[in-house]
Amino acid sequence: MRSFIIRFSVAVAFLCVMVLWYFVPDSFFVDYSDAVDEQVVYHQPAEEKEKKTQEEEVKIVETVVKDKVKQSVPFIVQAPHAQWDEPKFQDACEEASLIMADAWITGDRHIAKNDAEEEMEKMFVKEKEMFGDVIDISTTDTAKLFQEYFGHEAEVINDASMNDVYKLLADDNIIIVPTNGKWLENPQFTNGGPDRHMLVIIGYDKKNGEFITNDPGTRLGRGYKYKDSTLYNAIRDYETGNKKDIEGIKKTMIVVKK
Repeated sequence: MRSFIIRFSVAVAFLCVMVLWYFVPDSFFVDYSDAVDEQVVYHQPAEEKEKKTQEEEVKIVETVVKDKVKQSVPFIVQAPHAQWDEPKFQDACEEASLIMADAWITGDRHIAKNDAEEEMEKMFVKEKEMFGDVIDISTTDTAKLFQEYFGHEAEVINDASMNDVYKLLADDNIIIVPTNGKWLENPQFTNGGPDRHMLVIIGYDKKNGEFITNDPGTRLGRGYKYKDSTLYNAIRDYETGNKKDIEGIKKTMIVVKK
């Protein structure tokens, strides 16, 4: 008798389930996977995109930027043997930056001091052929030197924003930037730093708001971190020549890709 009651109860329960299956409306059940898919495949109408403010566009860019990026770029000082009293090495930041960029492209993991100095001496000769007897090289001419001397392509970007810098680094590039060295406020610089200085940005730490650099202006410049706003505000192009007057602030930079 007990066995019969159990079988009867199971049969009744089964019939109830079947009745619910056929007669309860589909809207009663929530399919969570479909809800997620609907959010993913949603495409914003073109007219809504046009209404987005500049601030909203910046937020979109930031969502695709990784939290932290750092390229493995060998480091050298622009005065490899601390010959800071020699004028040509006092202003060799452009040459040092290009040597580091070349080493990154070619996969070198270390640059010896003697090799760095020898390379710079050769570059001084090439520069004289290309630009004459100068000590400062503009961003555009630095890119030309990179192409002529090392044979690598380099893209010059004008009027770059801070978000452009983040995005370019997130795409696994490195960036060579001209700066007013005094605005960098680097405590390692003598007399506040040079007013014309070039360095390599090799990555960033988005959470801490920092750009990671190889700064050839100090022996402690390997992986040197600057506040992103400090470095960006210091970016300022200068003319090829001998301490020519600087007019305006041009946010120009060189993008180097492997």
